[in-house]
Amino acid sequence: MTFAECIRLRRTELNLTQAAAAAVLSVSRRTIQHWEDPRRPAPHILAQEGALARLDGERLPTPASQQDQALRDQ
Repeated sequence: MTFAECIRLRRTELNLTQAAAAAVLSVSRRTIQHWEDPRRPAPHILAQEGALARLDGERLPTPASQQDQALRDQ
């Protein structure tokens, strides 16, 4: 299954519009349209994994929180 198929399927399973999915993922609606278009190249694998994880409700660390954690671990 392609990323375009995965992202569209997950979005529709959650009953989200492209605009609502874009809001959840902090991207534009146009980005969702591009991701769901099988004629367009898929985004980087990390973007794909992050997008699917966020739609599934997982909280991903932000770069700032990762840096804070690294400082605490020292």
